[in-house]
Amino acid sequence: MKPAETKQRYIELRAEGKSYSYIAKTLHISKSTCTKWERELASEIKDFKRAELVTLYESYGMSKEARIKKLGATLDKINEALDSIDFSEINPAKLLEYKLKYTEALKGEAVGLRKVIDPQHLDTEEIAEALADLLSRTQAGEITAEQTQRELLIISNLLKVEEKIWA
Repeated sequence: MKPAETKQRYIELRAEGKSYSYIAKTLHISKSTCTKWERELASEIKDFKRAELVTLYESYGMSKEARIKKLGATLDKINEALDSIDFSEINPAKLLEYKLKYTEALKGEAVGLRKVIDPQHLDTEEIAEALADLLSRTQAGEITAEQTQRELLIISNLLKVEEKIWA
């Protein structure tokens, strides 16, 4: 196996969570090479993991956009069925129950608009709200860990500025 191919295979195996021992044995390299490559190829491993997860999510229709489209399409069908039903013949309770459930599920997929902090009018309460919003969006899986870190850095810096203003 060529060195470039070996490194690529290393990236794939580490992204799969394989141990240094397993990789060293499989690729016929030393554990010290694994350690060296881990530092050297960390971002490529992370990118490969992320790409694999995105592919997996998309293959199972787990992307937020796919879930919203699917919920919306089902809700449309339920609304069409409700519109065409003669309520004197059919108990509408079940369809209404489904409509409520799908409406709630669709609301759960909505991404709220974030309040923008005006740096000219810093306020500790606004910074705390931004931090709470960031936590909520991170826990809901709406943003990546990398995006969370970037936003957290900005919020932390705003808080430091606010503290200096009041010091």
